[in-house]
Amino acid sequence: MPDKPKKKKARMSARAAKRGTQLWNAEFTQRIADQFAEWDPEFAELFMNYTYGGLYDRGILPQKTRELCAVAACVMANAQPQLRTHIFAAHNCGATKQEIMETILQMSTYCGAPYMIMAARVAHSEVFPAIDAGQTAPAVALKSD
Repeated sequence: MPDKPKKKKARMSARAAKRGTQLWNAEFTQRIADQFAEWDPEFAELFMNYTYGGLYDRGILPQKTRELCAVAACVMANAQPQLRTHIFAAHNCGATKQEIMETILQMSTYCGAPYMIMAARVAHSEVFPAIDAGQTAPAVALKSD
């Protein structure tokens, strides 16, 4: 059986790597970039530099507020893999579990109880226990359910 080709690390700016490390950790940020690079290396570089090194790095909103907005958006979109990621990031930026859960509960008004309940279960049963165990990011980059 032939050896698998070695995967290259995706390229990203120092600014993107720094922000990703602040939001989660360096290993998780690199895994995200590498996963995107498997699809398309140019896209990975563009995404990481625009999102992590650009949009997430603007100083207009506090990072905690930005991440609570991301949590709310993920609840609205029923984007559970990304929800897990942004719950970790919100906590890493100083949001309490109570503030994160309140953000999720608030979404019952805007997207309905089913999406809110699914998100609350993810937070309460999966992410909060991982945070309590000292994790700063999901174990898998963008786990699909």
